[in-house]
Amino acid sequence: MKTTPTKLLRDYRPLLIFAILLVTFRTTIADWSPVPSSSMEPTLVPGDVVWIDKTAFGPSLPIINKKLLTWGSPKRGEVITFVPPHKDQLFVKRVIAVPGDHLRIEGVKLWVNGQPLAQQITREEADYLLGEETIDGRGHQFKLTRGMGMPYVGKTIEVPQGKYFVMGDHRNNSADSRFWGFVDQDRIMGRVVGIALSFSTERGWDRLALPVH
Repeated sequence: MKTTPTKLLRDYRPLLIFAILLVTFRTTIADWSPVPSSSMEPTLVPGDVVWIDKTAFGPSLPIINKKLLTWGSPKRGEVITFVPPHKDQLFVKRVIAVPGDHLRIEGVKLWVNGQPLAQQITREEADYLLGEETIDGRGHQFKLTRGMGMPYVGKTIEVPQGKYFVMGDHRNNSADSRFWGFVDQDRIMGRVVGIALSFSTERGWDRLALPVH
């Protein structure tokens, strides 16, 4: 019996409807993405799969990461996914400075609009340090690996309109705006709100549904 396009459409209608709904959901409401590197430790670790809020800044097509519409804007301290200016792939970092800000970087020490970010070391191990940092009243952890260099910068940077300055929480093991510059607002794909699940070999099920700060 000859298979016709009409019969194929009828036979696979549930699968097609599911695919359309899935793409629509991932484009306009929420998406998920694996974390490939350690640049956001200790907040995110390799093997984490992050939950991305697509309603925060406008819809974008999944996989090809193409922004369709832009609304809203990230706040200082939020973790976002975006496409950087130098590479066509999805990155995840923390927003340190927003349009119009004046940011000064001296190694691990940061000043935003002349005010130093509150920082303190909370844990010391043989090969790394953990600390806490506060941006606009919201706290998060950061990490420093012993024996690894830290970009000093040593100058005040003005963030242009429509652009954002981002950094990884693993401050001396992150390729971020200190190296390749600002992130354009229309290349920001969403806000990271939690860890959907984790395939980390070191930390797994305890990270399930963990919120991201």
